[in-house]
Amino acid sequence: MATKRPRHGGSLPRLRAVAEAKAAHAAPKVPSVPMDRVLHELQVHQIELEMQKDTLLRTQAALEDSRDRYMDLYDVAPAGYLTLTKGGKITELSLTAAGLLRDERGKLIQGQFLRFIAPKDQDKWQIQLHHAFKTGGKHNCELTLALADGSTFEACLDYLRTGTKDSYAVRVAITDISARKQAETELRIAAIAFESQEGMVVTDPDGVILRVNRAFTQLTGYTAEEATGRKRVLLTSNRQDADFYRNIRQTLIRDGYWQGEMWNRRKNGELYAEWLTISAVIAPDGSTTHYVGAFSEVTKDKEAEAVIHRLAYYDALTNLPNRRLLHDRISQAMVGSSRSGHHVAVVFMDLDNFKSLNDTRGHDVGDQLLMEVARRIQAHVRAGDTVARLGGDEFVLILEHLSSDAHAATIQVATLGEKIREAIAHPCELDGGEFNCTASFGVALCHGQKDTVATVLKNADIAMYQAKGDGRDRICFFEAPAPC
Repeated sequence: MATKRPRHGGSLPRLRAVAEAKAAHAAPKVPSVPMDRVLHELQVHQIELEMQKDTLLRTQAALEDSRDRYMDLYDVAPAGYLTLTKGGKITELSLTAAGLLRDERGKLIQGQFLRFIAPKDQDKWQIQLHHAFKTGGKHNCELTLALADGSTFEACLDYLRTGTKDSYAVRVAITDISARKQAETELRIAAIAFESQEGMVVTDPDGVILRVNRAFTQLTGYTAEEATGRKRVLLTSNRQDADFYRNIRQTLIRDGYWQGEMWNRRKNGELYAEWLTISAVIAPDGSTTHYVGAFSEVTKDKEAEAVIHRLAYYDALTNLPNRRLLHDRISQAMVGSSRSGHHVAVVFMDLDNFKSLNDTRGHDVGDQLLMEVARRIQAHVRAGDTVARLGGDEFVLILEHLSSDAHAATIQVATLGEKIREAIAHPCELDGGEFNCTASFGVALCHGQKDTVATVLKNADIAMYQAKGDGRDRICFFEAPAPC
């Protein structure tokens, strides 16, 4: 019996070998990987995924923090921010914007911004908004915003178009500029006031001139360029002493304000009187930053006052003090004598032959003699002494600061009186020829305020008549009668 051949045409080992050969030929052989290496790579992969996750979380946290900071800045920034549609509706706004418009943010959303524009500025805003949507770019305008409670404030609006053509919006920043507008108004008022008819000068605390106005130039003759950078002493007239200016400084330091009359000098050397007001500019820390001086000329008033004073107190012919001022001067001299202890002499002087001159040559020539006698007396008295004319040919001299010793004071008066007597006795050249004139002198010494002014004058008059009785052209001293 013949052996039956296997169905696959060969032995099983042979078939397996053939199959493996085919399989090897059909696909490359993949080398085997150890399990521990696979596990290691999986662990590395997991770590990398966790690191990437951590990075993403940190990035997300940073973005959220940045967004929160932006929202905080957006909401609390000094300027108020809002977003408007093309129709003018509010779609977004910051807390500051809601505060400026004095309403809740939720109630303002989708509302018309136009209702907050003052009626006088509504057309202006509509034109501005339309222009912004049409042209893009940055724009700004200033207008008045009107609130629901009836109040208003001045605002500056800075706005910018954003988005694409199909979804344009305008972002607006609102700034309250009411304080700035008020300051500008005050500055304009101050500028007008500064250019008033009064002279104005601004100095630093040391008195250096920083600014002057046109009236200053007109009143002083100094241009702004000539005055700026120099001290205000360039106007000093030297008619006020150091104590006067020291008092001004002390008053300014104490009160921050001073006003009064002052004599100053123009650029051409001419003196003028002014009424001056000085105000200190005080900084918040209490320091003085500037001084502002305002002055107007009162020279004409001062001249009129001087004329009135001269008519009231001075002799029109000789310019010497008259009887009214003489009494005041004697009273002051007696008060000074009480304080110092020095003697005072009142000298009554009368021309001996004046009446004959008036009768023979006329009053005009007589007036010439009186003026010449006044000049000669003044040429010999001391700076602190007084020469007065009572009227006619009567003159009175007040000699102060004599010795405290009565005998020594008498010698001082006699010495000075002799010089004056000799000066008067020199011939005078008058219209119509030379004239010889003499005078008689009566002296009353006083010490303190024991006697009245009237008594002292009476005593000097008595002594003068004694000199007349003794032959004229001499000096006699009053001697009080001996007590009974």
